[in-house]
Amino acid sequence: MKAVKRVTRTPSPAPAPAPAVAPAPAPTTAPAPAPASTVPGVAYPFGARLVKYAAGIKPTQTNAAMDAVLTKQYDAWKAARVIPATSIVAGGYAVQFSNSTYMMVSEGAGYGMLLAVLFAGYDANARTLFDGLLAVVRARPAYAVAQYDPNGKYLHDWRLNANGTSAGDGWNAMDGDLDIAMALLMADKQWGSTGKWNYLQEAKNTIAALKSWNMNADGSTKGLPSAVNNRTSDYMIGHFRAFKAATGDAIWDLAVTKAYSLLDRMQTVYSPGVGLMPDFVINTNTPTPSPSTGYIGDGNDKEGYFWWNACRNPWRFSSDFLLSGDTRFSLVTGRMIDFFKAKSGGDPYKIGTGYALDGTQLTGGNSAAYHGPICAGACVDARFQGFLDTMWNWNATHLTTGYYDSEIQLLSLAVASGNWWSTATAGSVTAPAPAPAPAPAPAPTPAPAPSTSGNILNNGDFGTDISGWNNWGNSVAASGMLQVGMGAGGVAQDIYTKVTAGKNYKVTAQASITAAGEGVYIGVKLMDGAGNLLVNQLQLVNSVTRTGVTLNFTAPQGVASGYVYVWKNADTVIGLVDNFALTAA
Repeated sequence: MKAVKRVTRTPSPAPAPAPAVAPAPAPTTAPAPAPASTVPGVAYPFGARLVKYAAGIKPTQTNAAMDAVLTKQYDAWKAARVIPATSIVAGGYAVQFSNSTYMMVSEGAGYGMLLAVLFAGYDANARTLFDGLLAVVRARPAYAVAQYDPNGKYLHDWRLNANGTSAGDGWNAMDGDLDIAMALLMADKQWGSTGKWNYLQEAKNTIAALKSWNMNADGSTKGLPSAVNNRTSDYMIGHFRAFKAATGDAIWDLAVTKAYSLLDRMQTVYSPGVGLMPDFVINTNTPTPSPSTGYIGDGNDKEGYFWWNACRNPWRFSSDFLLSGDTRFSLVTGRMIDFFKAKSGGDPYKIGTGYALDGTQLTGGNSAAYHGPICAGACVDARFQGFLDTMWNWNATHLTTGYYDSEIQLLSLAVASGNWWSTATAGSVTAPAPAPAPAPAPAPTPAPAPSTSGNILNNGDFGTDISGWNNWGNSVAASGMLQVGMGAGGVAQDIYTKVTAGKNYKVTAQASITAAGEGVYIGVKLMDGAGNLLVNQLQLVNSVTRTGVTLNFTAPQGVASGYVYVWKNADTVIGLVDNFALTAA
């Protein structure tokens, strides 16, 4: 958030819950394993990449080269922006706001805590910094909220004067508290909760307060004066998943689903063919939520544009997709990246700092608060590899220490480089609802290539790349076929808008593996509006000889989501797939 007016909120009743929008289920995630750290007292040291991404791509750089950029910039950021806050509490720290009239906003505290926990292992004083920021957060609660909700003491006063006193009238800002809660969950995994602070309990306290004060019963956020208006940059999908994992509370599942519903509507109804979204959304309790007409959130006339809040969204949504593999958020992110790539011709210098939802550029200039998230967003699909490399290089040569831009850029590059992790998932997935592996059959006679005439799928022959497919990880096109590497991974393509109820369809493909192993799965899933499986078929190929796959199904009524997919679990072989087709039978 730039230096803008914060509108305070008084309590208002939650709207009646809206029907849940059909989720497109993500691949099943595995619990986070105990990492094998080589740094004493630090479970997830920076640069170790102990949590492997479930999907997406990275810049064409070595890990060492990317980490050198990040650690140098972290040192520069820390020197420029971290200041003592001993006027508030002994040992306290703050992230200096851009306007020296103010010491810190809660958003900055959240960014600082995330950076401290991420760079632990590189920064020997990371925990000291984290604890100092946390001490200030707890010493300056959202006292106005606490007058209405006792949980308010676990939310942070959104802005502090230079002398450490309240400048936010005791209200909270949802985005800052979301990051603070997430950082606390990560701190519990990083350092444990048996020291000065019980990080896990502090996290649960803040999560409960967020639910009580900043969430509606239908899963929509309400970080504004009205409970039926909200901000798209508060849709922190990966944080919601982590909160569900920590608490078991289904409200956070609803939050993921509701966020997707709102984002998809903003892109397809109000930004068709462009794929942008506004800073703020109004009337979220109705069937027709719409972009803000202005002056309901940050108090300006640009709230209905892709502006200085929404600019963060490609980073937020990609950071979830890379770990969860939930293709809803690669779709949402991919639309934005397709726009920026096409609008700029792939030239970062032509990406401005504000856009109307029809794609009109409102202001010029470049900003790390835009370019960093676009870099992270380009990680969602292999079709963006060249653009991702260009965006990485721009950021690596345009590093900044200015408030807001620097924190967003550094966190975005941490995501792009493979250094992000979450307490919600290990980043590796299991086969999507796999059937028990059958006993190996005698080596079959090589199957002739099936006819792909009338193929409904895009790029089923994987001729030069995997464009048209969502990369679930470790997947490339090589030698005219799909190759899924030794790590867990695969690809998927949405089909729910391509099939007609009552019609018969056939999935065909050819598959093999390079040596004896579990095999590679070819499958199809269709779900209804509640996420219930209507069609769920898959076939395992565990032969080194190219083998034909055929799956027949009838498209049922009520299909709301679904896809065909290739999946291989982690082992020592490579899966090979070609001539993937979906045709009307």
